Amino acid sequence: MPAEPNRSLEPAMTNTTATTTEPSRQVRRARARAAARTAARITPADESRCLTQTILDAAAATAAAAAQAATLAKAQLAEAEVQAWLKDMDARLQVIFAHPEQNLGEIEEQLARSVKEPLRLLAQRAAQVKANAVLCQCPECHGALSEQRWLSRTLHSRFGPLTIWRRYGFCPRCAEWHFPADYALGLGRKAPASPYVQEISALLVSKMPAEQAVLVAERLGLDLSRCGLHQEAHRQGLKAQQWRSQFVGQLDTWERIQQFARSAAEGPPVEPFTLVIEIDAWDIRERDDWGKTKELREQGKQPERWHWVYMATVFRLDHRGQTAGNRAVITQRGYAATRLGVEALSGQLYREALARGLGQAHLVLVIADGALWIWNLAQDRFPHARQQLDLFHAEEHLWAVARDLYGKGTPQAQAWIGPLLQQIRDDQTVAVIATLAELKPRLLQAQQKKIQTEIEYFEHNAHRMKYKEVLEARKACEEGKATEEQKRLAHRPVGSGAIESACRQYQCRFKRTGQFWTTAGDEALMCLETLWRNGRWHELYPHARSLAALN
Repeated sequence: MPAEPNRSLEPAMTNTTATTTEPSRQVRRARARAAARTAARITPADESRCLTQTILDAAAATAAAAAQAATLAKAQLAEAEVQAWLKDMDARLQVIFAHPEQNLGEIEEQLARSVKEPLRLLAQRAAQVKANAVLCQCPECHGALSEQRWLSRTLHSRFGPLTIWRRYGFCPRCAEWHFPADYALGLGRKAPASPYVQEISALLVSKMPAEQAVLVAERLGLDLSRCGLHQEAHRQGLKAQQWRSQFVGQLDTWERIQQFARSAAEGPPVEPFTLVIEIDAWDIRERDDWGKTKELREQGKQPERWHWVYMATVFRLDHRGQTAGNRAVITQRGYAATRLGVEALSGQLYREALARGLGQAHLVLVIADGALWIWNLAQDRFPHARQQLDLFHAEEHLWAVARDLYGKGTPQAQAWIGPLLQQIRDDQTVAVIATLAELKPRLLQAQQKKIQTEIEYFEHNAHRMKYKEVLEARKACEEGKATEEQKRLAHRPVGSGAIESACRQYQCRFKRTGQFWTTAGDEALMCLETLWRNGRWHELYPHARSLAALN
């Protein structure tokens, strides 16, 4: 059956003879190739031989490049390269000297640009030397690899693109091909970037949207695209999740827990301290059933957009102090944050609490806003901890009743709530409940339901509402009459401000106007942010081991 003619090469026809359609790009290229062959009088056979020779030349050049890279044993610049760099730098500085309006900023910019190419060459050659020194053996079973060959790889680096030649081979035992040099250089199988660029991508996108991060990266001297930055950050987030799973999984068995406890007890004795744990949650917007909103509503269903992110923070009480302006500050603390549910938070928080001294604390204090799931988590993971209701949430519940009865900001509301607030601070929760119960019969039915809800709230949390001792200790400190015990008690928090502020800080990244997430996307970036805050950034990026974490 004859082949159908290629109609894409035929000029398009129009209904009018006065207008001629412009030939397509495909037609123009075909005509140009035909004209070139005619002009050069090259036959198809000659063209085939020319193409074959081009392929052979490319193969020879590749082999020569691989052979040259394999012999590299020292990372250094040639004398001509050093002189070219010095000449370029001097020319840049002379331009600045000729313009009095240019300041130190221009000097820094031009010096950074002039040194970038020499550093790129040095980085490429140093990486090649390290790759050459790696034995061509399986990184898993350490057996020698067979069918060894060379292959180049180009990746983004701090100084520009680097091309590195690596030996690779086949492991008969594992039945896989391996590039041992990639492991030594800290490169993933398909990672297009160096470890430094991987780190910067993760750090920037975990702090700001990729559209802003790409501009910051440009100022840092990195030539990265928005999509590339976003994809690399997500890849690093998945790697962070994998590390977190291994970190939490260290306590999967009783034997591992005992081993961890023994290793913690082997250290020097520590002074008695209180470990504070605060737990809360906030909501994030995701693209559930994206594009199906109308269809779901027609079916009588309401599409879900908002989902809970569960968070906790843990710190030693002796790490909590005050600034010169009397603002509370915590010098060291750990975080746990996840979109994957309460059970996931429970495991992460318990592991973080152990790392922060749970096994050595003489008192564990759990502070929260009264949500039932929080107390259930605390009872499950920290059964011997002292539970405390956030004082300010308790007072807010009373204010809600006052506003409902007398209106917002009225003198009557102020007069009614004053004695009740004092009773809460004096640990007289029973009296507060009695006042609400006495008030209930005199109200309308709708108000009675609200009062009953508050009565149940205070009854359920009565044993968690002990503030008098701490508040009296703070007053004694202000008056200069505090004992040593009162001085220690005065630092104990009565509210959950530490976790409230942590939630707000996370929301500044994940709850911006117009943002929609996927569970995979927000969990990956949250994991990176939490790893950074917990001071374990070096676990993903060993070259950043000296970096101090932001708390």
